[in-house]
This record gives sequence, structure tokens and C-alpha cells, in this order.
Amino acid sequence: MIEPKPLNDTLEEQLRHMLVDKNNECNQLRSEIKTLKKMIAEEQEGKYRAYIKFADLQKEVLANS
Repeated sequence: MIEPKPLNDTLEEQLRHMLVDKNNECNQLRSEIKTLKKMIAEEQEGKYRAYIKFADLQKEVLANS
């Protein structure tokens, strides 16, 4: 089915639509980056806490030997 061209189908209007699409894409990517940074920070904190717990358990085992 052929869609009729809108009345404002000028180059400027086409570029405006492209700009809006790219802006939306950019905002989505920023949001994804923010989420990924948060996930990485949580993972690193978990690894750090696990390492501290491991070190504490090693000290406890050595003290009880």
C-alpha cells in the first residue's frame, strides 16, 4: 500500500525527523550506559565484599590451627 506524502515533506522536515530519531536513540543509549555502569559497580562491590570475607575466613582458619 502506498502512503501519501504529508504536506510538509520538505528536506528540513525529513532532517528534523531524522534528528528526533537520533536524539531518541542517543537517550536510549545513555540510559543503557547508566544501567550498565550501575550493574558493573554492584558486581565490583560484590567481588570486593567476597574477597574481604575470604580473607577474614582465612585468618579465622589460621588462628584456629
